[in-house]
Amino acid sequence: MAEELGFSGLDKAASTFRFEIEALWFLPMRAQLTSALLVLATSLALGACSSEDGQSDTGGGAGDPVLGDDGTGQPGLPGLPGLPGLPGVPGNGKPSGGNTGGTDGGPGGGSDGGAGGGGSADSGSGTTDSGTAAKDSGVKDSGTGAVDSGPVNPGPAGPRPTRTCSFTKDADGFFRLVSPSGVDYWVRLPDGYSTTNPQATATILGAHGCGDTARNFASWALAPFSVRTTHTHIAVSVGGKDNQCWNAAADEAKVLAVLDDVRTCFWVHQKKVTMAGYSSGGMLAYYTALRNASRFSGLLISNSSLGSTFGAGTDAALAAAAWKLNVAISARTQDADFPIANIRADRDKLLTARFPVQFREQPGGHSGSSDDWTGFLLPKITPYSAP
Repeated sequence: MAEELGFSGLDKAASTFRFEIEALWFLPMRAQLTSALLVLATSLALGACSSEDGQSDTGGGAGDPVLGDDGTGQPGLPGLPGLPGLPGVPGNGKPSGGNTGGTDGGPGGGSDGGAGGGGSADSGSGTTDSGTAAKDSGVKDSGTGAVDSGPVNPGPAGPRPTRTCSFTKDADGFFRLVSPSGVDYWVRLPDGYSTTNPQATATILGAHGCGDTARNFASWALAPFSVRTTHTHIAVSVGGKDNQCWNAAADEAKVLAVLDDVRTCFWVHQKKVTMAGYSSGGMLAYYTALRNASRFSGLLISNSSLGSTFGAGTDAALAAAAWKLNVAISARTQDADFPIANIRADRDKLLTARFPVQFREQPGGHSGSSDDWTGFLLPKITPYSAP
Protein backbone atom coordinates (compact mmCIF):
# COMPACT_ATOMS: atom_id res chain seq x y z
CA MET A 1 0.00 0.00 0.00
CA ALA A 2 2.92 2.33 0.85
CA GLU A 3 4.46 1.66 -2.53
CA GLU A 4 1.23 2.50 -4.36
CA LEU A 5 0.77 5.78 -2.48
CA GLY A 6 4.41 6.85 -2.45
CA PHE A 7 6.23 5.81 -5.59
CA SER A 8 3.42 6.02 -8.12
CA GLY A 9 2.76 9.49 -6.75
CA LEU A 10 6.44 10.30 -7.16
CA ASP A 11 6.38 9.16 -10.77
CA LYS A 12 3.33 11.29 -11.49
CA ALA A 13 4.73 14.39 -9.84
CA ALA A 14 8.15 14.04 -11.40
CA SER A 15 6.61 13.54 -14.85
CA THR A 16 4.38 16.56 -14.45
CA PHE A 17 7.19 18.70 -13.18
CA ARG A 18 9.60 17.47 -15.90
CA PHE A 19 7.13 18.73 -18.51
CA GLU A 20 7.08 22.13 -16.83
CA ILE A 21 10.86 22.24 -16.69
CA GLU A 22 11.14 21.43 -20.41
CA ALA A 23 8.58 24.08 -21.26
CA LEU A 24 10.49 26.70 -19.23
CA TRP A 25 14.10 25.57 -19.90
CA PHE A 26 14.83 28.64 -21.86
CA LEU A 27 14.31 30.85 -18.81
CA PRO A 28 17.28 32.21 -16.77
CA MET A 29 15.77 30.62 -13.65
CA ARG A 30 17.06 27.11 -14.48
CA ALA A 31 19.09 26.88 -11.27
CA GLN A 32 16.08 27.67 -9.14
CA LEU A 33 13.99 25.05 -10.97
CA THR A 34 16.66 22.41 -10.50
CA SER A 35 16.71 23.11 -6.78
CA ALA A 36 12.94 22.85 -6.65
CA LEU A 37 13.07 19.42 -8.29
CA LEU A 38 15.55 18.17 -5.68
CA VAL A 39 13.28 19.40 -2.87
CA LEU A 40 10.34 17.58 -4.47
CA ALA A 41 12.20 14.31 -4.81
CA THR A 42 13.39 14.46 -1.19
CA SER A 43 9.92 15.23 0.12
CA LEU A 44 8.35 12.35 -1.81
CA ALA A 45 10.94 9.90 -0.53
CA LEU A 46 10.36 10.98 3.07
CA GLY A 47 6.61 10.71 2.60
CA ALA A 48 6.95 7.19 1.27
CA CYS A 49 9.10 6.14 4.22
CA SER A 50 6.66 7.60 6.70
CA SER A 51 3.87 5.56 5.16
CA GLU A 52 5.92 2.40 5.30
CA ASP A 53 6.56 3.04 9.01
CA GLY A 54 2.83 2.85 9.59
CA GLN A 55 2.33 6.52 10.34
CA SER A 56 -1.17 7.59 9.42
CA ASP A 57 -2.31 10.88 8.01
CA THR A 58 -4.67 12.79 10.24
CA GLY A 59 -6.26 13.56 6.87
CA GLY A 60 -9.30 15.25 5.58
CA GLY A 61 -7.41 18.37 4.58
CA ALA A 62 -7.49 20.16 1.29
CA GLY A 63 -6.22 18.22 -1.71
CA ASP A 64 -2.82 18.86 -3.16
CA PRO A 65 -2.85 20.81 -6.41
CA VAL A 66 0.17 19.00 -7.85
CA LEU A 67 -0.63 15.33 -7.32
CA GLY A 68 -4.36 15.75 -7.43
CA ASP A 69 -5.01 14.66 -3.82
CA ASP A 70 -8.77 15.02 -3.35
CA GLY A 71 -8.60 15.80 0.36
CA THR A 72 -9.80 12.40 1.53
CA GLY A 73 -6.84 11.69 3.78
CA GLN A 74 -3.99 10.91 1.39
CA PRO A 75 -0.65 12.44 2.49
CA GLY A 76 -0.04 15.90 1.15
CA LEU A 77 3.28 17.21 -0.16
CA PRO A 78 5.08 20.36 0.90
CA GLY A 79 4.63 23.37 -1.28
CA LEU A 80 7.08 24.14 -4.09
CA PRO A 81 9.03 27.34 -4.54
CA GLY A 82 7.16 29.80 -6.66
CA LEU A 83 8.04 30.05 -10.34
CA PRO A 84 8.34 33.25 -12.28
CA GLY A 85 5.16 34.09 -14.18
CA LEU A 86 4.85 33.68 -17.91
CA PRO A 87 3.13 36.08 -20.25
CA GLY A 88 -0.48 35.17 -21.02
CA VAL A 89 -1.66 33.85 -24.38
CA PRO A 90 -3.51 36.53 -26.32
CA GLY A 91 -7.21 35.88 -27.02
CA ASN A 92 -8.66 35.12 -30.48
CA GLY A 93 -10.39 38.48 -30.72
CA LYS A 94 -13.82 37.06 -31.74
CA PRO A 95 -16.85 39.08 -30.63
CA SER A 96 -19.85 37.41 -28.98
CA GLY A 97 -22.49 36.53 -30.83
CA GLY A 98 -72.32 33.02 -71.30
CA ASN A 99 -74.33 30.13 -70.31
CA THR A 100 -75.94 28.52 -67.31
CA GLY A 101 -73.73 25.50 -67.63
CA GLY A 102 -74.74 22.10 -66.32
CA THR A 103 -77.17 21.35 -63.56
CA ASP A 104 -76.36 18.77 -60.96
CA GLY A 105 -77.60 15.46 -62.25
CA GLY A 106 -76.49 13.28 -59.35
CA PRO A 107 -74.14 10.41 -60.06
CA GLY A 108 -74.28 11.03 -63.79
CA GLY A 109 -72.65 14.45 -63.40
CA GLY A 110 -74.03 17.63 -65.04
CA SER A 111 -77.01 17.40 -67.40
CA ASP A 112 -75.56 20.09 -69.60
CA GLY A 113 -75.58 18.15 -72.84
CA GLY A 114 -71.95 19.03 -73.42
CA ALA A 115 -70.09 17.07 -76.03
CA GLY A 116 -68.48 13.88 -74.87
CA GLY A 117 -64.75 13.42 -74.69
CA GLY A 118 -63.03 11.96 -77.66
CA GLY A 119 -60.09 13.39 -79.41
CA SER A 120 -59.32 15.67 -76.49
CA ALA A 121 -55.69 16.39 -75.88
CA ASP A 122 -53.87 18.18 -73.14
CA SER A 123 -51.24 20.30 -74.83
CA GLY A 124 -49.22 20.29 -71.65
CA SER A 125 -47.74 23.62 -72.64
CA GLY A 126 -46.39 25.77 -69.90
CA THR A 127 -46.61 23.15 -67.20
CA THR A 128 -43.38 24.22 -65.58
CA ASP A 129 -43.84 24.95 -61.91
CA SER A 130 -42.88 28.54 -61.11
CA GLY A 131 -41.10 27.12 -58.07
CA THR A 132 -41.14 30.38 -56.13
CA ALA A 133 -40.78 29.60 -52.46
CA ALA A 134 -43.01 31.23 -49.88
CA LYS A 135 -41.25 34.00 -47.99
CA ASP A 136 -41.44 34.26 -44.26
CA SER A 137 -42.71 37.72 -43.38
CA GLY A 138 -42.06 37.29 -39.67
CA VAL A 139 -40.18 39.79 -37.55
CA LYS A 140 -36.49 39.00 -37.11
CA ASP A 141 -35.23 37.95 -33.71
CA SER A 142 -33.57 40.90 -32.01
CA GLY A 143 -31.11 38.56 -30.32
CA THR A 144 -31.65 40.11 -26.90
CA GLY A 145 -33.64 37.23 -25.48
CA ALA A 146 -36.59 39.52 -24.81
CA VAL A 147 -40.06 38.67 -26.04
CA ASP A 148 -40.57 40.11 -29.52
CA SER A 149 -43.11 42.90 -29.35
CA GLY A 150 -43.85 42.72 -33.10
CA PRO A 151 -46.84 40.99 -34.70
CA VAL A 152 -47.08 37.22 -34.44
CA ASN A 153 -45.91 35.59 -37.66
CA PRO A 154 -48.75 33.31 -38.84
CA GLY A 155 -46.41 31.39 -41.12
CA PRO A 156 -46.94 30.64 -44.82
CA ALA A 157 -50.45 29.31 -44.24
CA GLY A 158 -51.67 32.63 -42.91
CA PRO A 159 -53.90 33.46 -39.95
CA ARG A 160 -56.35 31.04 -38.43
CA PRO A 161 -60.10 31.79 -38.51
CA THR A 162 -61.09 34.51 -36.08
CA ARG A 163 -64.69 33.57 -35.37
CA THR A 164 -67.10 30.65 -35.23
CA CYS A 165 -69.61 30.80 -38.08
CA SER A 166 -72.98 29.08 -37.81
CA PHE A 167 -74.20 27.16 -40.84
CA THR A 168 -76.58 24.39 -41.80
CA LYS A 169 -75.57 21.98 -44.54
CA ASP A 170 -78.09 20.84 -47.11
CA ALA A 171 -78.38 17.21 -48.24
CA ASP A 172 -75.33 17.60 -50.51
CA GLY A 173 -73.15 19.29 -47.90
CA PHE A 174 -73.46 22.86 -49.24
CA PHE A 175 -74.38 25.83 -47.06
CA ARG A 176 -74.93 29.55 -47.55
CA LEU A 177 -73.15 32.40 -45.77
CA VAL A 178 -73.38 36.17 -46.15
CA SER A 179 -70.46 38.60 -45.93
CA PRO A 180 -70.70 41.81 -43.85
CA SER A 181 -71.13 43.75 -47.11
CA GLY A 182 -74.21 41.69 -47.93
CA VAL A 183 -72.73 39.41 -50.62
CA ASP A 184 -73.90 35.84 -50.18
CA TYR A 185 -71.88 32.78 -51.12
CA TRP A 186 -72.10 28.99 -51.02
CA VAL A 187 -69.52 26.75 -49.39
CA ARG A 188 -68.71 23.06 -49.29
CA LEU A 189 -66.02 21.87 -46.89
CA PRO A 190 -63.94 18.77 -47.57
CA ASP A 191 -64.95 15.71 -45.59
CA GLY A 192 -62.94 15.63 -42.39
CA TYR A 193 -62.49 19.39 -42.08
CA SER A 194 -62.84 20.25 -38.41
CA THR A 195 -64.17 23.64 -37.36
CA THR A 196 -62.93 23.04 -33.80
CA ASN A 197 -59.43 21.95 -34.82
CA PRO A 198 -58.99 23.35 -38.33
CA GLN A 199 -56.03 22.82 -40.63
CA ALA A 200 -54.93 25.28 -43.32
CA THR A 201 -56.77 24.20 -46.47
CA ALA A 202 -56.51 25.02 -50.19
CA THR A 203 -59.53 26.94 -51.43
CA ILE A 204 -61.22 27.48 -54.80
CA LEU A 205 -63.20 30.69 -55.18
CA GLY A 206 -65.52 30.42 -58.19
CA ALA A 207 -67.90 32.51 -60.30
CA HIS A 208 -70.80 31.05 -62.32
CA GLY A 209 -71.84 31.79 -65.89
CA CYS A 210 -74.74 33.93 -67.14
CA GLY A 211 -78.15 32.63 -66.04
CA ASP A 212 -76.69 30.22 -63.47
CA THR A 213 -76.69 30.48 -59.68
CA ALA A 214 -73.94 30.30 -57.10
CA ARG A 215 -75.41 27.15 -55.52
CA ASN A 216 -75.80 25.35 -58.83
CA PHE A 217 -72.33 26.26 -60.06
CA ALA A 218 -70.83 24.93 -56.84
CA SER A 219 -72.64 21.63 -57.36
CA TRP A 220 -71.50 20.88 -60.91
CA ALA A 221 -68.11 22.63 -61.14
CA LEU A 222 -66.44 23.42 -57.82
CA ALA A 223 -67.53 20.27 -55.95
CA PRO A 224 -69.24 17.90 -58.41
CA PHE A 225 -70.97 14.74 -57.24
CA SER A 226 -68.16 12.39 -58.25
CA VAL A 227 -65.57 14.08 -56.01
CA ARG A 228 -67.65 15.07 -52.98
CA THR A 229 -66.21 12.38 -50.75
CA THR A 230 -62.64 12.95 -51.91
CA HIS A 231 -62.06 16.64 -52.66
CA THR A 232 -59.59 18.29 -50.29
CA HIS A 233 -60.27 21.95 -51.07
CA ILE A 234 -62.81 24.36 -49.62
CA ALA A 235 -65.24 25.14 -52.45
CA VAL A 236 -66.62 28.70 -52.39
CA SER A 237 -69.09 29.94 -55.02
CA VAL A 238 -69.58 33.71 -55.10
CA GLY A 239 -73.18 34.94 -55.11
CA GLY A 240 -74.78 38.31 -55.61
CA LYS A 241 -75.52 37.81 -59.29
CA ASP A 242 -77.74 34.73 -59.46
CA ASN A 243 -79.27 34.30 -62.93
CA GLN A 244 -77.28 37.26 -64.26
CA CYS A 245 -74.00 37.92 -66.02
CA TRP A 246 -71.07 39.48 -64.19
CA ASN A 247 -69.57 42.91 -64.79
CA ALA A 248 -65.91 42.30 -64.05
CA ALA A 249 -64.97 45.83 -63.05
CA ALA A 250 -68.04 46.32 -60.86
CA ASP A 251 -68.12 42.84 -59.33
CA GLU A 252 -64.46 42.41 -58.44
CA ALA A 253 -65.30 43.86 -55.01
CA LYS A 254 -67.86 41.10 -54.42
CA VAL A 255 -65.24 38.41 -54.96
CA LEU A 256 -62.75 40.04 -52.60
CA ALA A 257 -65.44 40.59 -49.96
CA VAL A 258 -66.31 36.90 -50.04
CA LEU A 259 -62.65 35.89 -49.80
CA ASP A 260 -62.12 38.16 -46.80
CA ASP A 261 -65.22 36.84 -45.05
CA VAL A 262 -64.68 33.13 -45.63
CA ARG A 263 -61.19 33.44 -44.17
CA THR A 264 -62.66 34.57 -40.86
CA CYS A 265 -64.80 31.41 -40.70
CA PHE A 266 -62.42 28.74 -42.00
CA TRP A 267 -58.68 28.30 -42.24
CA VAL A 268 -58.08 29.29 -45.85
CA HIS A 269 -54.43 28.67 -46.72
CA GLN A 270 -53.33 32.11 -47.91
CA LYS A 271 -50.81 30.67 -50.37
CA LYS A 272 -53.31 28.27 -51.93
CA VAL A 273 -56.35 30.28 -53.06
CA THR A 274 -57.32 29.59 -56.67
CA MET A 275 -59.77 31.77 -58.60
CA ALA A 276 -62.08 29.92 -60.99
CA GLY A 277 -64.85 30.77 -63.41
CA TYR A 278 -67.01 29.58 -66.27
CA SER A 279 -67.98 31.80 -69.22
CA SER A 280 -68.92 35.24 -67.80
CA GLY A 281 -67.56 34.01 -64.47
CA GLY A 282 -64.30 33.18 -66.21
CA MET A 283 -63.95 36.78 -67.29
CA LEU A 284 -64.52 37.90 -63.70
CA ALA A 285 -61.92 35.34 -62.59
CA TYR A 286 -59.32 36.63 -65.06
CA TYR A 287 -59.99 40.23 -64.06
CA THR A 288 -59.90 39.70 -60.30
CA ALA A 289 -56.96 37.29 -60.15
CA LEU A 290 -54.63 39.25 -62.42
CA ARG A 291 -55.37 42.56 -60.69
CA ASN A 292 -54.93 40.96 -57.27
CA ALA A 293 -52.36 38.30 -58.14
CA SER A 294 -50.64 38.42 -54.75
CA ARG A 295 -53.79 36.95 -53.19
CA PHE A 296 -54.11 34.00 -55.56
CA SER A 297 -52.10 30.91 -56.43
CA GLY A 298 -53.76 30.23 -59.77
CA LEU A 299 -56.64 30.44 -62.23
CA LEU A 300 -59.05 27.76 -63.50
CA ILE A 301 -60.88 28.87 -66.65
CA SER A 302 -63.66 27.04 -68.48
CA ASN A 303 -65.03 28.30 -71.82
CA SER A 304 -64.03 31.93 -71.34
CA SER A 305 -61.57 34.45 -72.75
CA LEU A 306 -58.75 36.62 -71.48
CA GLY A 307 -58.92 38.87 -74.55
CA SER A 308 -62.65 39.40 -74.08
CA THR A 309 -61.93 40.50 -70.50
CA PHE A 310 -59.22 43.12 -71.09
CA GLY A 311 -59.44 43.81 -74.82
CA ALA A 312 -56.61 46.06 -75.99
CA GLY A 313 -55.33 46.22 -72.42
CA THR A 314 -54.54 42.50 -72.23
CA ASP A 315 -50.77 42.84 -72.51
CA ALA A 316 -50.72 45.61 -69.92
CA ALA A 317 -52.85 43.55 -67.53
CA LEU A 318 -50.46 40.61 -67.80
CA ALA A 319 -47.43 42.85 -67.30
CA ALA A 320 -48.98 44.47 -64.23
CA ALA A 321 -49.69 41.19 -62.42
CA ALA A 322 -47.79 40.91 -59.13
CA TRP A 323 -46.48 37.49 -60.16
CA LYS A 324 -46.89 34.91 -62.92
CA LEU A 325 -49.62 32.85 -61.33
CA ASN A 326 -50.60 29.40 -62.61
CA VAL A 327 -53.31 29.15 -65.26
CA ALA A 328 -55.32 26.12 -66.45
CA ILE A 329 -57.71 26.55 -69.39
CA SER A 330 -60.39 24.18 -70.68
CA ALA A 331 -61.94 25.07 -74.04
CA ARG A 332 -64.37 23.66 -76.64
CA THR A 333 -63.61 23.75 -80.33
CA GLN A 334 -67.19 24.56 -81.42
CA ASP A 335 -67.84 27.25 -78.78
CA ALA A 336 -69.76 30.04 -80.55
CA ASP A 337 -69.51 32.47 -77.61
CA PHE A 338 -65.76 32.19 -77.18
CA PRO A 339 -64.26 30.93 -80.46
CA ILE A 340 -61.41 28.48 -80.09
CA ALA A 341 -59.09 30.73 -82.12
CA ASN A 342 -59.47 33.42 -79.48
CA ILE A 343 -58.83 30.98 -76.65
CA ARG A 344 -55.68 29.74 -78.34
CA ALA A 345 -54.56 33.35 -78.72
CA ASP A 346 -55.14 33.81 -74.96
CA ARG A 347 -52.96 30.81 -74.27
CA ASP A 348 -50.18 32.13 -76.48
CA LYS A 349 -50.26 35.57 -74.86
CA LEU A 350 -50.01 34.02 -71.42
CA LEU A 351 -47.07 31.86 -72.46
CA THR A 352 -45.32 34.79 -74.12
CA ALA A 353 -45.71 36.71 -70.87
CA ARG A 354 -44.15 33.67 -69.13
CA PHE A 355 -47.19 32.52 -67.19
CA PRO A 356 -47.23 28.74 -66.56
CA VAL A 357 -50.20 27.49 -68.59
CA GLN A 358 -51.94 24.12 -68.88
CA PHE A 359 -54.40 23.95 -71.77
CA ARG A 360 -56.96 21.44 -72.98
CA GLU A 361 -59.44 21.68 -75.84
CA GLN A 362 -62.21 19.24 -76.70
CA PRO A 363 -64.96 18.95 -79.30
CA GLY A 364 -68.25 20.55 -78.31
CA GLY A 365 -70.11 23.79 -77.83
CA HIS A 366 -70.27 26.36 -75.09
CA SER A 367 -72.25 24.35 -72.52
CA GLY A 368 -70.23 23.50 -69.45
CA SER A 369 -69.52 20.02 -68.18
CA SER A 370 -68.56 18.57 -64.83
CA ASP A 371 -65.88 16.60 -66.66
CA ASP A 372 -64.09 19.84 -67.54
CA TRP A 373 -63.59 20.29 -63.81
CA THR A 374 -63.13 16.78 -62.42
CA GLY A 375 -61.23 15.49 -65.45
CA PHE A 376 -58.91 18.43 -65.95
CA LEU A 377 -59.22 21.65 -63.95
CA LEU A 378 -59.69 20.69 -60.29
CA PRO A 379 -56.68 18.33 -60.07
CA LYS A 380 -54.38 21.11 -61.30
CA ILE A 381 -54.53 23.06 -58.04
CA THR A 382 -52.57 20.51 -56.00
CA PRO A 383 -49.11 22.04 -56.62
CA TYR A 384 -50.36 25.62 -56.93
CA SER A 385 -48.80 27.94 -54.36
CA ALA A 386 -48.40 31.71 -54.30
CA PRO A 387 -45.01 33.21 -53.42
